[in-house]
Amino acid sequence: MLKSLDIKNFTVFENASIGFSNGLNVIIGDNATGKSHLLKLGYSVMHLLSGHSNIQSSVLADKLSGVFKPNSIGHLNRYGSGHQRTQITVTLDLPENFQFSFTKNSRTEVTIDQTISRPGSKKAPVFIPSRELLTLHPEITALYEERFISIDETHQDLCKALNLPLLRKHPSELNEIIQPLEAELGGEVIMDKKGHFYLDMPKRGKVEMSLVAEGLRKIAMLVYLIQNGSLAKGGTLFWDETEANLNARIMVKVANALAALAQYGVQIILTTHDLFLMNELSLLIESTPQMPAQFLSCCPTDVSVIVEQGRVLEDLHTIVVLDEALAQDDREQDFYYKRDTQNNSLKSQRW
Repeated sequence: MLKSLDIKNFTVFENASIGFSNGLNVIIGDNATGKSHLLKLGYSVMHLLSGHSNIQSSVLADKLSGVFKPNSIGHLNRYGSGHQRTQITVTLDLPENFQFSFTKNSRTEVTIDQTISRPGSKKAPVFIPSRELLTLHPEITALYEERFISIDETHQDLCKALNLPLLRKHPSELNEIIQPLEAELGGEVIMDKKGHFYLDMPKRGKVEMSLVAEGLRKIAMLVYLIQNGSLAKGGTLFWDETEANLNARIMVKVANALAALAQYGVQIILTTHDLFLMNELSLLIESTPQMPAQFLSCCPTDVSVIVEQGRVLEDLHTIVVLDEALAQDDREQDFYYKRDTQNNSLKSQRW
């Protein structure tokens, strides 16, 4: 599991030390404040170290390039940092840290300053991007192996995770998570021999995943990753913009599933812009004192981005989406006040 990231001069971050809980981690903040970058950085290193040690610098550079898709590694150096090196320290649930660095002029050169002597978790982390991949699964799998394409490597990694066959049996705790989600879907998620996904519904039969609402496809993807063992105890799930294409009612179901996975032993690290989902997750955390959890708010300053941390949403000082919701309420009240004042004035003139 990911314990912490210590970052110097990386993308929008000048100097940040970020701790993660073993359970549920919710990253919030305005656009362009580095939320997805934190996910991709932690994911890249954890994916490489899963089941391995003594990673070669060229392999690390390839993974960073594949996940972030910069024209050169040096473009991940913070703008305005001059010639200062980017330095990253990743702490996992291992005795040693993994450290690496590079310069603004690096094209493919990454220096590994400290490595680990024993492999990380054998279970590779899972990264779910903001859009579903069940409908694109066969094409991405084939294209990534044979062609140069601009889609970042998290998509290919997720397709590989989806390729795993289903487990014969699940722990009862996981069945309790899967069943409410399948009830929401109205059927079971299946994949044929060609890699095409379907929703097998009792009254309709096999429905092509392209005919299923996109929000439900994301739930289907989560269910299938649990069923094939990609999401297992001791593993880590990174989920970017969890709320995308989900309505509020379904968000509640997803929030409950994620909280249950966190209590089961899966580390969850997600980003969201949605205030409803933030509040729902914060409520679940408050009502479950034994669940390890962390809220992280990426806050821009004049020169960089800092990260505030707290166990629940109200522990944070900066919640951009809440500030905007309150500002909208002020605009609404001001509009109605002016409209009613104007109407009352017109009525007075008539009398």
